[in-house]
Amino acid sequence: MWTPTKNQKFGVVIYNFDREVQQALHLDVGETVQVLEECSGWYRGFSTRNRNVKGIFPAQFIHLKPFKIDNEGLYETVTPVEDPVVQEAASVLREWGQIWKNLYVLLGTPKGDQELWDAVRKAMMDVADWRKQLITGTLTSDQISQLKLKITRKIDWGNRKLGLDLVPRVDGEMVDPDAVSVVELHQVHVQSAEASKSHYQGLGTLAKRKERRKVLSHHLFFCMRDFSYHLGEDAEIFFSLYDAQKNKFISERFLVKLSKEGFSNYVEKIHSNCTIFTDLGSGDLSSDLYIVAHVIRVGRMLFSESIKKISSHNYRRPYGIALFRLAQSVLQGGEGEVELTGKLFTSDEKDFSQLPELVLKKQSNKYSIMSNNASYGLVVSVKVVHGELEQATKENPLLLKNVCITKKLGFSDVIMPGDVRNDLYVTLNSGEFERGGKSVSKNIEVTVLTLDAEGQPLQSIYSGMGHEGTTDYASMIMYHNNSPRWNERLKVAIPIDQFAGAHLRLEYRHCSTRERNEKKLFGFSFIRLMDDEGGTTLRDGSHELCVYKCDERGRLSNPMEYLNMPFFSKDAVDCIYSLSFQRSPKESIIIDTLLCSTKLTQNVDLLSLLRWRSAPDGIGETLSRLTRVDGAETVKFLQDVLDALFAMFSTDDGNSTQHSGHVFQALVFIFSLLEDSKFEHFKPVMDAYITGHFAAALVYKGLISCVKHLSDLCPQTEKQDPIMRCFRSLEYIFKFIIQSRLLFARATGGQNEDSFRVDVDSLFESFARMLNMHLENIEASQVTLLEHLQGACDQLCRVLSPGEVANHLSNLFNATPVESTRDLTKAKLHAMKNSINSPIFDDDEGRGLLLETICTHLRQHMDSRLELVLCGEVLSDIVILTHKHIKKYSPSKLPPTLHQDVEMIMLTLFDVVVQVILTLERSAPSSGSSTLIPDVMDLTQLLMALKNKFVPTHASLVLGSLSMTPSLQEDIRGTLVACLMGILQLMGEFHYSKLWEAHMTSGTNHLRRLLHSIILLLADLVRAAIFASDWFVMRMVTNYTILAAMQEIAQPLISIFLKQGRFDNQLWSSYLNLAVGFLTQPCLQLERFSQQKRHKVLERYNDMRVLMGFQILSMWRELDDHRLHFIPGMVGPFLEVTLVPEPELRKATLPIFFDMMQAEQQAKGSFKQVETELIDKLDILVSENKGDDEYRQLFNTMEHLSAVLLERVRSNDPVWRESGTAFINSVTRLLERLLDYRNVMQGDENCDKRMSCTVNLLNFYKNEINRQEMYIRYIYKLHDLHVPAGNFTEAAFTLQLHANQLAWTQRMLHADHLYPAQTETRRKEQIYMKIIDNFDKGKCWEQGIPLLEELANEYRTHLFDYQKLSEVLRRQASFYEKILSGKHYDNEYLYRYFRVGFYGLGLPLFVRNKLFIYRGLEYEQIGAFTQRIQTEFPQAKMLSHNTPPDDTIRSSDGQYIQICAVNTLSEPNPMFDGVEVDERILKYYSNNQVRRFVYDRPTYRGPADKDNEFKNLWIERITYTTEFELPGILKWFEVVDQKVDQLCPPQYACETVERNNKQIRQITIHYRANPQDNIQPFTMRLQGTIDAAVNGGVAKYQDAFFGPDYLVVYPENADHVNRLKVLLSDQTMILEGALDLHGKIAHSVNQPLHRRLVEVFEGLRYKVRKMCSTPQSQRSTSSLQSTPPPPPTHRRADSDPATEFRRTGSIVNSPLPPLPSDKGAISTSSSSTSGHSSQRSSQSSSLYAHFHSASHDDELYAKPQNNTKELYSTREEWDSGSGNQRESRPRSAYISDSRGSSPKSLSKSLNNDYMIVPPPKSSDESQRWRHSRPPSPRTARSSGIHDCLNTSWSDSHGSEESLPPLPPRVGERQIRSVSLGGDEYAPPPALPKRMGKKCPSPAMIGCDQLMGDGVDGSSSSGGGLSNGFPASTPGTPPLLSPRNHRTPPPPPPPPIPPKSISTPLTPLSPPASFSLNTSAENLTPTTPTNMYVGNLDGLHHSLLENYSVPPRLQPHPPPSP
Repeated sequence: MWTPTKNQKFGVVIYNFDREVQQALHLDVGETVQVLEECSGWYRGFSTRNRNVKGIFPAQFIHLKPFKIDNEGLYETVTPVEDPVVQEAASVLREWGQIWKNLYVLLGTPKGDQELWDAVRKAMMDVADWRKQLITGTLTSDQISQLKLKITRKIDWGNRKLGLDLVPRVDGEMVDPDAVSVVELHQVHVQSAEASKSHYQGLGTLAKRKERRKVLSHHLFFCMRDFSYHLGEDAEIFFSLYDAQKNKFISERFLVKLSKEGFSNYVEKIHSNCTIFTDLGSGDLSSDLYIVAHVIRVGRMLFSESIKKISSHNYRRPYGIALFRLAQSVLQGGEGEVELTGKLFTSDEKDFSQLPELVLKKQSNKYSIMSNNASYGLVVSVKVVHGELEQATKENPLLLKNVCITKKLGFSDVIMPGDVRNDLYVTLNSGEFERGGKSVSKNIEVTVLTLDAEGQPLQSIYSGMGHEGTTDYASMIMYHNNSPRWNERLKVAIPIDQFAGAHLRLEYRHCSTRERNEKKLFGFSFIRLMDDEGGTTLRDGSHELCVYKCDERGRLSNPMEYLNMPFFSKDAVDCIYSLSFQRSPKESIIIDTLLCSTKLTQNVDLLSLLRWRSAPDGIGETLSRLTRVDGAETVKFLQDVLDALFAMFSTDDGNSTQHSGHVFQALVFIFSLLEDSKFEHFKPVMDAYITGHFAAALVYKGLISCVKHLSDLCPQTEKQDPIMRCFRSLEYIFKFIIQSRLLFARATGGQNEDSFRVDVDSLFESFARMLNMHLENIEASQVTLLEHLQGACDQLCRVLSPGEVANHLSNLFNATPVESTRDLTKAKLHAMKNSINSPIFDDDEGRGLLLETICTHLRQHMDSRLELVLCGEVLSDIVILTHKHIKKYSPSKLPPTLHQDVEMIMLTLFDVVVQVILTLERSAPSSGSSTLIPDVMDLTQLLMALKNKFVPTHASLVLGSLSMTPSLQEDIRGTLVACLMGILQLMGEFHYSKLWEAHMTSGTNHLRRLLHSIILLLADLVRAAIFASDWFVMRMVTNYTILAAMQEIAQPLISIFLKQGRFDNQLWSSYLNLAVGFLTQPCLQLERFSQQKRHKVLERYNDMRVLMGFQILSMWRELDDHRLHFIPGMVGPFLEVTLVPEPELRKATLPIFFDMMQAEQQAKGSFKQVETELIDKLDILVSENKGDDEYRQLFNTMEHLSAVLLERVRSNDPVWRESGTAFINSVTRLLERLLDYRNVMQGDENCDKRMSCTVNLLNFYKNEINRQEMYIRYIYKLHDLHVPAGNFTEAAFTLQLHANQLAWTQRMLHADHLYPAQTETRRKEQIYMKIIDNFDKGKCWEQGIPLLEELANEYRTHLFDYQKLSEVLRRQASFYEKILSGKHYDNEYLYRYFRVGFYGLGLPLFVRNKLFIYRGLEYEQIGAFTQRIQTEFPQAKMLSHNTPPDDTIRSSDGQYIQICAVNTLSEPNPMFDGVEVDERILKYYSNNQVRRFVYDRPTYRGPADKDNEFKNLWIERITYTTEFELPGILKWFEVVDQKVDQLCPPQYACETVERNNKQIRQITIHYRANPQDNIQPFTMRLQGTIDAAVNGGVAKYQDAFFGPDYLVVYPENADHVNRLKVLLSDQTMILEGALDLHGKIAHSVNQPLHRRLVEVFEGLRYKVRKMCSTPQSQRSTSSLQSTPPPPPTHRRADSDPATEFRRTGSIVNSPLPPLPSDKGAISTSSSSTSGHSSQRSSQSSSLYAHFHSASHDDELYAKPQNNTKELYSTREEWDSGSGNQRESRPRSAYISDSRGSSPKSLSKSLNNDYMIVPPPKSSDESQRWRHSRPPSPRTARSSGIHDCLNTSWSDSHGSEESLPPLPPRVGERQIRSVSLGGDEYAPPPALPKRMGKKCPSPAMIGCDQLMGDGVDGSSSSGGGLSNGFPASTPGTPPLLSPRNHRTPPPPPPPPIPPKSISTPLTPLSPPASFSLNTSAENLTPTTPTNMYVGNLDGLHHSLLENYSVPPRLQPHPPPSP
């Protein structure tokens, strides 16, 4: 039985739980769970990660924790009872963890950010570690506070770094938004944001926040870490701070003593090497500070390592110094503890005292660096801490505890009241001593002693901090120096009671270098520390002391003998009486003294004040000199000074004295001192004096009189400074007044209270009179009074009621004019702000009085837009404090006074705040200016106002915004919006009713304007999102407040502006639009939030969108008959309401559309407006691209809408049933298209999809609903997609759609976002120019020429604009030139076409189970194209075969794509009929303006013949027809029809041979016209055709088709067989002419190869003649002659009669594009391909090579990601014979095209360039690969001559390098000559073992080779096709005429003379450097249909005529029948 839990609600998972249990909840260790029920050791609940999934889990797997329940009920939240920071850290780590994982996934992608990932990881580790430390509970309270601060800082930093929400904090803890006002929450957000940005946490404050005090005290922690120098004796190191800018030391000295064993062995105590330099001021930190270390050796006079005896005397001798510069980064404390390293510097002893200055000034000639074995020298560490020392010690207990203090010389910037200091610093500066009859100077040691009045030594001398005080101090000894300079500083700390009679004595001794000699006294000096007469101490500064001779120390035992002698040298000069000791006149010593004492003074004036009773006549002079006394001296004796002054202020009976005025000025002076930051800490001392020591009960009257006197005197005097000082001190003056009054009341029992009130009233009346005056000279005093008034009022509240004080304040505020100067206005507002934050505002009576006055003044100032910043601050404080007072009571028990306060604020300020915010919104920086100048403002009046500084109301707007920067204006807006939200938060239903009633009293229009302003403002706030996007808490509270306000605003809309006959369409529209805007704002879309965040929002606010949605519904129902006013304006907004994914709301909202349709139908007979607006809004919503999630909801909603409306329409009035159904169906179809468009709106990879969807929408708007403006909009959307993608041709065709909508008229067209208002002709002209530019960029000049002609005609006949006409004609001429130039010659190769099939239900609807023909990008191979399609459809699987997929694939849920290359099938162009057309012109039409495309797929019928596969090789030719011509507005169109034809084997063989003949003819004509070109391509073409070694050449055809049994078995193929023979015979005649030309133009180095070709050609021609002269040949000829004549077609300019029979029919296979190339010349060297090309020159040039690697049907398609290792055969396959050697090589090889382009991948498939092959290995590597083992005899024989050509081509620049001879050919000549004829002695090479089963790489080679050479000529192999010169080479003359079959059949040829007998040719050596460098794509296919040949003799005659075959190469006449 499951029972709800009560005490088990929250727990943590301690074991993983993932068992196969029904309804089990998967849990991981560390998750937190909320338990709902329990049963038998099991819990049921959910994980806090996903509250929607509930399940069961074992109870023992959960560790329960204490908890608390918030918001019990449906959205209750159970939270653990633990530290809020610990809880927040855990929550943050969960949230960051998910983000961190996502960042990890993105690493390695363009969106990845390694730096951010590392930063988040480190932050998470820090927070987790700190949280663990908090949980352990082992820290002190201070450490816990610090750790919490660090955690919250890191959390805020991380949230900001990750773009998460800002956490509002107060003192480091999160703020509860329900506990504070909206205004207060805004202030916390502002300060939290600032703290987060600056990495330093003030972390928010509340209403009475104080500005963070400036840190005045700083301290430097110091520690000596190491000392690597070896002195050999003890040492002392003195560290002190040195200011390089002031060239003086600023701190005491810190002493570290070292023993001779070294630093590490000397430890007196744990902190003996650490100190803290205290009381550094901000000025010190900004200066150039150094730490100076003085190293003193203590031991022998002269140290020597050789002397081991211990010295009897220890002398202090200078050794060296070190300096450490403190960088600003260190001084600001931003780097923590920093380690510094320094070297020791040394110098002559005479310069030792100045060594720091010498080093800093870099006078290197006077110092040197001491050598040291170690590399580091002296090592110290420092750290700066800020604040008071006591607090700094608490914050850094481990660092600063028990560390000695080294004070600053002099007082710090802040003197604390408790500081007691009495330190005298004495510096031994220098001395001058006599030699004393010695030959050398003395070694002088100075001993300093402190003695009291009796001569007893005092233990008060400190040579350095860190050690105890001593009675004497011995100085350094400068060796043999009578003028020593020590610069040693001592601290003398004498108790106060002993200071008066104490003196210093300096004893001078000479120290001998001899160990046995004692130190010899020879003189002394002394100085008194205090003046006996005046009581003042020794003045600071330098003092020159007398030196008295004395050689016996016993004489000094009685100080009285010398204390009466002069001690200053200047005093001793005038001494005339005898002295006890003889003074040495030439000897002296200079010391410096500095006194830092809080008890002793050096000031005589201060002493005279304190002793005023002893000299009463000098009181006036004493008081006047008090102002000249240093403030530090005054505050040290504050209590004594005040007692003296008040004693002089009045008599014992309270009457004034003659000095009362001067005393009052002195008091004001002292009070003013306390305002100085240096002495502000003495305020508590002053307060303690007032409450504990002040006893003048009668002075209050005199003090009030003095203040009133100054106030009255203010307008009458020019000297305002005394008055201003008085007003600044009002707080302390009134403290004394009130304390005096209380003392008097206590003494008299409350007498004279009325008199006191009268005095106060009189004083405030005086203040009011002064404030009301318009005098420029008193303005500063007025401002000062207002600024310091509140301090006096706070004191008055101690004796008067808050109401009375509030009344005084109100009178003063009212007395201050509204139209006053800016400074006075600011002062008044500050005074108001202070009064609000005073205790007066806590009193009901006082608050009421102040609110009435302050609200009135605020309204006046805000109306004038003056000082809006201060007005906002005052209003903020009012709202915050009022909210706090209301929070003290429950809503039902709220006092009436608070209701009245809210009403006062609302009625006075609500409307003006709304207007000010609206004004600021309209004048935001985006509007171009932040200054608003009203039209009514006259410039002269403005200037006069500026001059007088009094601003009239209508001018204040200008002045108030003159200095308003955009950021300031933004701050003001934020503050005022928060105030407005705060007022709305305070208001209840009662207050709203009062507001409406108050404005109704002025008329309905007044209320209407108010409502309109409120709605307009709220709409701006919702739309503009006034608060930052990461202020989520603030924005949610604001929205909740707006929601409540809108519910109240609805009441007057319904009651007044609807039901009372005052319907206001504008108000209602504004309200409904506001409601929709509120509902659809991004920050309320909960679906975007994390589940945790969404749950928190629902828990606190519910779904505000749903609440607002139902509010909209209720308002819509109220409209009833007025609904027509909101059609069509509200169609779009209501459509956005349906975005809310709340089923109930959506279900209730959708009928609104039916209501709209019904209302419009009833009123107008149709609902066209609803239909139009709905369609437009749908389109706009998509265009705005608000987000995928929203759109998914939108389309789901609209599908539901269609269903709902369709049901309503069908069941309603039949009058509009039909049109309603049509409308809904139209919307449904639009939604389908928009859904497709939405899915592809983002991402570059979806560009093509966007184009398809755009065309779908474009056609929908044109064809289905006829919306021209939408149609044109999508035309330009499509154009804008094409241009960035480089689809300029398609962009031009797209723009042409728009141009077709226009005519050449003068009709004016409206302006739009693309074009200005202009005539239709002008717009069409502009569009034409854009189209022409795009055609030019797309190299589609043929399409641009008609447009230019149309423009030219318009300019010529209608516009008569000859200037533009000339430009158009020049542009047209340039297009013609480009067509004939090389730029356009390879146009047909620029773009290839591909068939793409999309299969599977998982694909988008617009491509699902459809076929498309794609036009590729420029020079795009099939591999790159495939990758591009794969990128667009990353989830799709590429089918590896090209057989049509079955229904299983088509109906599956997956995505499948099938790709292959296709060739164009162009239609005959009628405009070329009867005209000889240049081949360059025809090229364009063979590959453009086409709709039909062909694809050939090889199949096999019957048993396979392994020796000759040609017998059964059939071609399945599929012809595809697209919907539109390509190119068009897209780069692809759908296939609308396909037809399948079968080509028998001989028919396909005819096509192959015919294509080869064409290419030989083309290259022959080219070289006849351009004999100077590089001949190598020509040679390679001839070699590949004549000397075809691969697959046996013609022998395979003879064996397959010319055998005796073939026609018996296949009689239907007789025509094709006979035609094949004719084509072969034709080929021999073409070759004859080509060889003749080759012999003439071949270079001498190529002549041996030429002779070899002629020799081989003889055997070829003989065999062909023999084969064609058989009876079969005769029968075939007769059958050919009986074939009906072909249809007429155009003739090419380069055609000849002998070959016209091959021009019948249409072009079946057009060539694929060549590789891109920037050059037209053939490359002279191709080192990168020499290894591949030359060997392939034989294997790939055979007529039949295209068959040798065909694969199975299912393996035609090759995936681009196939392993490239399959491109190359194993070594065994490579070396296994010539056939296999060539078959195993990749047919898609990297070669250079004929124009010298760099090697590219040329796929060799028939219609399928499936893969871009990787670049081959280098030439050397290829050679090593091929010849790694000796070739077999067959390989060697097959390769023959070609292996000798395996190098680069001959240099086209005329290199005459000799070629190596051919290898011996024993018996080979006869074999090769008969091999072409099929002789039985020469068996043909074996075909490869393949067809899909043995193919080494079906993906790469397979049918690429088979298909590439068969029809389309896309391969370099295939009957000599690949090695010929491409027809696209610039300069090639035209070959064929398009009119070849329009002429009648040729006449019979004349008899051919007998062939002359030629001398057999001897084969010579071919070129040694020969490499194939041609593009296999430059091939032109021909039609494979039956062609009319005519008379064979005529054919021969025509061939001889056209090719001029020389007699010796002319063929024999055909044999007679």
